[in-house]
Amino acid sequence: DIDVRPFYLMIVFPKDHNDLKVQKGIFIFQNNGQYGVKTITTTLMQRYFSTNFDISINCLSIAPSAFIKKVLKKDSVKKMKLVKNFKSVDLSDNLGYGYGSEVRELSKLSFTDSAWSNIQDKMLHFCGSKLTLFEFQNVSYDDLKVVVDVGGKDRTINLHNIENVSIIEDIPEYIQAKDGHPKLEHLIEYFKSIAIDYMSEMVLRIK
Repeated sequence: DIDVRPFYLMIVFPKDHNDLKVQKGIFIFQNNGQYGVKTITTTLMQRYFSTNFDISINCLSIAPSAFIKKVLKKDSVKKMKLVKNFKSVDLSDNLGYGYGSEVRELSKLSFTDSAWSNIQDKMLHFCGSKLTLFEFQNVSYDDLKVVVDVGGKDRTINLHNIENVSIIEDIPEYIQAKDGHPKLEHLIEYFKSIAIDYMSEMVLRIK
């Protein structure tokens, strides 16, 4: 017998407001471990709207900066991986390309509240532009990855490429029924609260 897994999808369309004509919405997919229906759902939707209405749908992560703010907490950041590119002092090695890189990994992190507040501000500033360098202990780094605890699982996030971050929200235990599947009524209310949080941060028009 094949285990049939229910997967729920909520689609949120914010309302127009005064002169604001909303051009974006939100898909919230439920997944169970490695299993989900996001790829097949969006692929079929794109095919359907393109074939029948000559409309394209572009599905990207919404408000990734809002997600980063939620997970960059002092107690959830477990590792920092700092990358600094450098060139060889021998000019013959430098043929217009970078020469190697220096990777520094910090674990078992412990910061005071004031020190963490400063580092967190620098991380958020670093996320804002791919041209920004991350300064740590008076050294500037080109790239920064952090390993964070999200819902009891470690995730590695590249803070210079947050546009491609897959946003995953942990579902609280009270939503899970005895059969292991979510209680739909509670899940919908939780989805609503998540949608409201992200809508307050997302840009509702396509630029």
